[in-house]
Amino acid sequence: MPAPTSEQLNIYETAPSRVAAAIEGLSEAAMHHKPQAEDWSIHEVIIHLADSETIGFWRLRKTLAEEESTLAVYDEAAWANNLAYHSQNRTLALTLFSALRASTVALLRLLPPEAWERTSLHPERGRMSVYDIFNLYVEHGDVHLHQIQRLKQSLPTSV
Repeated sequence: MPAPTSEQLNIYETAPSRVAAAIEGLSEAAMHHKPQAEDWSIHEVIIHLADSETIGFWRLRKTLAEEESTLAVYDEAAWANNLAYHSQNRTLALTLFSALRASTVALLRLLPPEAWERTSLHPERGRMSVYDIFNLYVEHGDVHLHQIQRLKQSLPTSV
């Protein structure tokens, strides 16, 4: 039965604080800098993390609570374009990301081993277990933390 290690749970749980540490001290210009017009800024990545975590929060709970459920998909580019990612409140988004992760990790620590095998159908990814969904969001946090680091490295010296 696949179940996360304490290290995986820790990586999942600490993603918001690692993101907060990565952006500490950055100016507003740095937060909104885009190396290319089509890139997301660090600010927009933070907003995306909150929205994505909202979806992950729901997907994990739906899979745990409902037998053989179907998970919704979403178009993250449409969300970024149509939900004013460039001007949403970054502090609120980081707070939401942190709260959702804290709530979910508390729930996950209560699960019996067999609960990690419960599945849902994801229209694009196929059948996914609770463990699979958890791993998706572990990786998601790390992907965007690395993206933030790359964006910081691309900052012009004047920002």
